[in-house]
Amino acid sequence: MYFMYAKFPVHLLSGGTLTEEPKTPVDNWSEEEVSVWLCTHNLQDLVDIFKRNNIDGKELLSLTKESLADDLKIESLGLRSKVLRKISELRTEMNSACVGIPDEFLCPITRELMKEPVIAADGYSYEKQAMENWIVKKRHSSPMTNLPLQKLVLIPNRSLKMAINRWLETHPKYNEQLSS
Repeated sequence: MYFMYAKFPVHLLSGGTLTEEPKTPVDNWSEEEVSVWLCTHNLQDLVDIFKRNNIDGKELLSLTKESLADDLKIESLGLRSKVLRKISELRTEMNSACVGIPDEFLCPITRELMKEPVIAADGYSYEKQAMENWIVKKRHSSPMTNLPLQKLVLIPNRSLKMAINRWLETHPKYNEQLSS
């Protein structure tokens, strides 16, 4: 269940004006709210396509590369990639907003709460498995800076792990969501 609320300009595409920003959870967005979201991300060229296909908030969250290409017939690879990036950012915001996870506890690669944080040669912390996968795929650059990593050694970040564990102890609702 998503608890992120819409945060976008208050004018509607139809020319009308809202008196305040929508307060609807994303998975309950109307087609009009999805249209406004598209416009705020410079994707106004897709508004008609999304409206023709009745894309509401729930549909927006379920879009994939295949559905954008096959069902919505969005031919431009760049445009499909941008839409998927923005949807991914929206999901990440929703997931962290629903429980208020501190950003420094999220892996920069997966944008999920780290369970086994490690420090890479770039000085940033990552989830161990995500960084190992990054390196295995012959990416020897920093995911954060794109500069070459001088060493491929990953050092456990025990301080961060203890801070995450302390935070989890004080947020039992998050532990419930993880287990469900």
